[in-house]
Amino acid sequence: MSVPAFIDITEEDQASELRAYIKSKGADISEENSEGGLHVDLAQIIEACDVCLKDDDKGRESVMNSIVSLLLILETEKQEALIESLCEKLVKFREGERPSLRMQLLSNLFHGMDENTPVRYTVFCSLIKVAATCNAISFIPTDLDQVLLQCEVCPKGY
Repeated sequence: MSVPAFIDITEEDQASELRAYIKSKGADISEENSEGGLHVDLAQIIEACDVCLKDDDKGRESVMNSIVSLLLILETEKQEALIESLCEKLVKFREGERPSLRMQLLSNLFHGMDENTPVRYTVFCSLIKVAATCNAISFIPTDLDQVLLQCEVCPKGY
């Protein structure tokens, strides 16, 4: 499963536009795509995306969802470190600020991932952590059967 992005440009052009937008918001990032490919571009974009979370611009959700959609098209072996980095950023971002946006992004990421991807467990745990900071834990499924269905592969043996 993936999160569709209704944009009629290549992934490389999308990464370039994300870079330009993030740079225009004050991030220290080059507007030029790296030679290393999309996963390297995404690593740099995720590193600099704090400016989008801080911004009050209504486009921040679109930009962040664009990052999520690009993550979901990467090969599974290139996703893990990037997803963990984004999850960490979303959990730690000024705890208590923009919880609904952070929860929505994590939910989109979680539901867009293949059900058997081990890093999906990390996304689910991150979603719980963000929900706990804003008293929204009731919106997270807690029935063990539902949780196990949503997170079939729990790499840490839980």
